[in-house]
Amino acid sequence: MMETTDYRTTVKPVWCAGCGNYGVLNALARRALPNLGIPRHQTFIVSGIGCCARIPAYVDTYGLNSVHGRAVAIAQGAKLSKPELTVIAIGGDGDFFSIGAGHLPHAVRRNLDITCIMVNNFVYALTKGQTSPTMPRLRRGEGKFLSSPFNPPVDPLLDMISYSASTLASFIAQGISTDVAHLQWLIEEGIKHRGFSFISVLCPCITFNPPDLFATIKAEARYLREGEKVGLPAGSADEPWHHDPGNIDRALALARVSLLDQPMLGIFFRGALGQEPLLGTEPGNHASMA
Repeated sequence: MMETTDYRTTVKPVWCAGCGNYGVLNALARRALPNLGIPRHQTFIVSGIGCCARIPAYVDTYGLNSVHGRAVAIAQGAKLSKPELTVIAIGGDGDFFSIGAGHLPHAVRRNLDITCIMVNNFVYALTKGQTSPTMPRLRRGEGKFLSSPFNPPVDPLLDMISYSASTLASFIAQGISTDVAHLQWLIEEGIKHRGFSFISVLCPCITFNPPDLFATIKAEARYLREGEKVGLPAGSADEPWHHDPGNIDRALALARVSLLDQPMLGIFFRGALGQEPLLGTEPGNHASMA
């Protein structure tokens, strides 16, 4: 652990008071990076466009606020060019799962040693409140959020775990910005994993909070702890099992549980192949990404 306890810059965040991005920033800059002792000059953080994309300006490392949807591609290029860097890509749900969605399957396939942190608030908050692809749909006149058969939401965890089934190498997790200590742990574990890591962070937006959406998520959330029984929603046809992050089939089963029935927080999948030498991890390795 390094002596300093804060990787924050002097730049003041311009987020709304109560924004969940503060929790993400604190978990990363004031906890995870200092705790891991990663030198500032060997850390590169790249973001796309959106509220959370401001984070590189607030963390005292190398950073780049890039273009919408391309943070993952730029992160891969940085890792190939400088394998000794700790590379982190940060983006929102629209950034990663709308305009940038095409990069994710290939990032999983290549399994470069980068960590992607997706801040999921279900909305394009910076551009005045359009719902993103991850937004659960509200049936008019009811107090529950239900998927529309005509416009079903994207499920980030299910997609990422499905992509991981081909290589069995990635690290897939989900946290919540209101639990900074737990999120810190997930970020540290993702960075330490030698391979591609993806962390979804459920994050409230105070300018876009349909009735009880985030309150429902917080109230129903359950933590995944290795070796302990998984808490499944009432009425589930499955019998609870002991959580094993190395089991891709169980990870898929967990990802299929509706976010609004039983939000799961923790490590869904940790691939053993992530411990092997990977493309771009050896100095001087500039192999083609084709």
